[in-house]
Amino acid sequence: MRLYLVKEEERLVWVAALAHEVMYSYVANTGKFHNNNALRNDFYMVRDLDYEPIGPAEARRLIDQGVGMLDETRSATSLAKWRADPNPLALSDVLAMAAGSNE
Repeated sequence: MRLYLVKEEERLVWVAALAHEVMYSYVANTGKFHNNNALRNDFYMVRDLDYEPIGPAEARRLIDQGVGMLDETRSATSLAKWRADPNPLALSDVLAMAAGSNE
């Protein structure tokens, strides 16, 4: 599993995790990583956003700073979907997998 800081110009957008061609984004509102197909498509094809490889310690620092916090009103539909996600990834699991990954 690889970790990335996702940026749009200078704005920090997501802490993301890539595992077996599935892209997950950390959603601070839920406290979990969720499958984010739109982000996956951008990573592999569109490249509107910038992806900076980071390690688990940097991911934790960015998350603690609030990266991935969404506006509850503007992002209500996406947040409802992520809150109903039956398969989110726990932050601790993602950081542990990234720390032990050679991917």
